[in-house]
Order: sequence, then C-alpha cells, then structure tokens
Amino acid sequence: MRLIHSIKAAALCLLVACNLSVVTAEVTLPAIVGDHMVLQHGRPVAIWGWADPGETVSVTIAGKSASAAAGSDRRWQVTLGKLDPCAEPTEMRIQGSSGSQRIVKDVLVGEVWFCTGPSNIFWPVSRCDNAKEEVAAADYPTIRFFTAKRKAADTPQIDCAGDWFACSPGTVGAVSGVGYFFSRKLRHDLDMPIGMLQSFWGGSRIEAWTSIEALEAQPELKPILDWWAASFAQFDPDKAQVEYDKELDRWKQAVAKAKAEGLKQPSKPKPPKAPRESVHRPACLYNGMVAPLIPYGIRGVISYQGLGNLFWAQYTQPLLRTMISDWRSRWGQGPFPFGMVQPAPFPCDSWAKSSPDAYALQREAQLLLLDTVPATGVAPTTDIGDLKVLHFTNKQEVGRRMALWALATVYGRDVPYSGPIYRSMTIEGNKIRIRFTHTGTGLTTSDGRAPSHFKIAGRDKNFQPATATIDGDTVLVSSERVPKPVAVRFAFNEVDIPNLINREGFPASLFRTDVPLPPGKPEQ
Repeated sequence: MRLIHSIKAAALCLLVACNLSVVTAEVTLPAIVGDHMVLQHGRPVAIWGWADPGETVSVTIAGKSASAAAGSDRRWQVTLGKLDPCAEPTEMRIQGSSGSQRIVKDVLVGEVWFCTGPSNIFWPVSRCDNAKEEVAAADYPTIRFFTAKRKAADTPQIDCAGDWFACSPGTVGAVSGVGYFFSRKLRHDLDMPIGMLQSFWGGSRIEAWTSIEALEAQPELKPILDWWAASFAQFDPDKAQVEYDKELDRWKQAVAKAKAEGLKQPSKPKPPKAPRESVHRPACLYNGMVAPLIPYGIRGVISYQGLGNLFWAQYTQPLLRTMISDWRSRWGQGPFPFGMVQPAPFPCDSWAKSSPDAYALQREAQLLLLDTVPATGVAPTTDIGDLKVLHFTNKQEVGRRMALWALATVYGRDVPYSGPIYRSMTIEGNKIRIRFTHTGTGLTTSDGRAPSHFKIAGRDKNFQPATATIDGDTVLVSSERVPKPVAVRFAFNEVDIPNLINREGFPASLFRTDVPLPPGKPEQ
C-alpha cells in the first residue's frame, strides 16, 4: 500500500512539474537578437524566436509593439514599426502569453551593415597598419559588432552562435579591419550608432554563400553544380587514403633527407577530405552563416571576393548577380545596397584558375555588374595593395573608400568615392580616345608621368604597349606598331599597378574595350 501511495505521490509531483513547465515555457530568441544589439532605423523591424505552438508573443520597444502566435514549428515573428535613430540604450521587452518574459538590454537604433567574404575582409584590426595606435583609440561604444561563428551546413540553419559587443580597445583587435574602419567613418559622418554583422571564411567562394535553390535556378551556373556533383560521386575514401599514405611515405623520406643535408623540411601533406565536407561546396556557408541572420534588418552589404573563384572566373558575373538577387529576395527589404571591394593586384600563379587572365576577368566582372544590377558599387584598391602579400595591411583606406561609396550613393552625401571607370571609346585615325565616368575634377597621374599600362591592338588582337596622353577628361591611346587600332586594354592582368587617377586621388580601374558581348546582344 505504501508503495502505491509513493507511486501516486511521485506521479502527482511529476504532473505538477510538467504543468508548471508548460505554464513557464520560455520564449527563446536567436543569437542575433540579444543585449547590445543595434536595430536598423527607418524601416520595419523584424524580431523572431520560438515558443510553444499557439503561444502569442508580444514585442515592445521605444513605444512600438507587435504580437504574433507561434506556429506548429514553434517559430514566431513580429514586425515593429519604423524606429528613429537612438544612441541612448533602451530595452526590448518580449512577453509570452504563458507568462514567459525576456528583456533585451542596451539596445541602440542606427545603421546596420552586413560585412562578409573571405580572409581579406576579416583581416583583423590587430594586424592592420598602426595596429597598436588604432586599437588604443577604438573607444566607440555606439559601434557594435555581431560575428557569426564559422559553420558550414547542408541545410539552412535556424540559428548561429554569436554575441553582440560594443567597440572598445579590449574588443576591436579581433574584428574585421575593413568593417571597423568602414563603421568608424559612418559613425563619424552620420552621427548615429552603427551595427556590423560579420560572417567570414578564408578562401571562400561565391557559390558557397548562395542558396542551392538560387544556384539551381540559373542555367548558366549548371557547369559549376555539375562539377560539384561529379566530385561528390567520384570520391573514393579508400582510394584517397591509399594515395595519401603513399604521399606521406614520400614526405617522410624527404624530411629525413632534408635533416641530413641541413635543409628546410617540406610541409606535411594534408589528409584527404571528402568533397561533401568542403567549405567551398555550394550553399554550405549560406546555410550556416547567412540564413540564421535573415530577416534581421540591414541597410546593406559590404563584401570582398577572394581568389577561390579563379577556377570559375568566367562565371563571376552570374555568380555575383545570383548571390545578390538571392539575398535581396530572402531578406525581403528590396534591392538593398551591395558594395564590393575590388581586389588589389596580386600574382596568382599558385592558385587554380581558369585562364592566365582569370584574376583580371574576375575584377572586370565586378565593374560590368554595376551596369546590370542596381545599387551596387566598387571600392578600388589598385594603388594600396602589396604584390608580396595577399593580405595587405592598409585596411584603413579600404574601409574608408567603402564608406565613401556608402555615404555618396546610400546617404546622399556629396563626396567623391570612385576612380575613373571605362565608359566608351572612339577611333580617331591611328588613335583611340577613351572616356570615363568618375573623372572628378579631372584626370591626372600619381607620379606626374604619362599614363601607364595601356595596350592597343588592331583586328589581329595582338596587343602592343601603347603611348597614352591625358586630353581633358579623356585619354588618347596610340602605338606606331598599330596604325589601324580597334581595341584598348588597361592594366588587364594580375600585377599591373597603373598611375592613372582622378584629382581626388582614386585610381582608375582595369578595363578592356573588347569585352565579349553577352549572347544575343547586338554590337553598338
């Protein structure tokens, strides 16, 4: 009898505990909705999370409130009215109908940007020029950062790991140099809080940052997806291990020989990795590091493109166009601004690439995209890179130029932000006249000499070094070897560092006048 009473008592306690857990079931939030966050002003604010199915959740901040019921998947989402900029910390209250409550503290309202790409954009402040002085001076509590922890996934994730934190000498060293110097300039000029979302992965490729649905919807990208499908199907782990063991034996012998001769020892070969585990595989970084941030309100995106896509350089335009369209569609905020850093000259012989001019094709594609995709921009870096190192350290100027693009095109400020970009050409006898946009107050050169790195060709497309002279806002190009010219190229290779600039100090971007026309487009 005592046993029965004990069982009943235990069951009653369990029932009470279960009922209590139902009553006090917590409303949960994604990592990006947390203390110290910055909300985007001037547009509806999406806040979301999870609760028991059917539970009603109310969100209140700065006099704005909205409610929504959790669906069968436990997700709820509300849309708050537009908020005014506010640098004074405020609280966001999230209340569930079951009684659960969350309070998000130290919330600011200002401008939010998404900073993403490979290693050059997350090169940390602690390794930039004048790092010690920059870190010591980084006392900007109204600049906030959220860094999504690195994660590759085969399906879109509903959340990511990460925390918001304020910019200070104790935190800034590890954040993106480009992102920090970009946000610092915006904070100074706009006089409002700045939030920077950060998602980075070294060597990453555009297709990894794009959803699989968007990639599959573009027939012109089928060769890339087919290549990956073949890589998945053809990988034999046993065979790969056998080959690796042989390579490892050869390495051990080489190490022994190097030791005996007092030479530098070779690097140990890396073990085989299945293509299905590659961080470059289509959509994996979108799934793990972009999807969890959607639909958090942002003003726009600043990005970098690395050397990982040199193998697919001829597909850069459709890859970028697809990724931008994909993100804009999923965020549901219209064609938000998308800024790209134009990579600096660098010798790419050690990278897998589609052709000798792959790096030029990749950088050219960014410029051609400006004519077809609205609200896009490019920050030139031709003159501030370093041919000896891929990760050059002057990220101050990169961030400043990216910020100037934003200030001019997004915020309507009257500031120069671009160097000369090729517009058109006309043949004048044995010369070709080149016209540009973004000539500013005039063309000049950085060293006072004649414009360098121009080449000219006739119908044989045999490009010869050319003489170039500035004539007003145009450049006249010619060569005695080419009496009947038809095309001009400028700095169209991996390593050219030309001297043509506008008087505002921005360098001219590489170009070729003989860009192949897209299928179906008639010649002008």
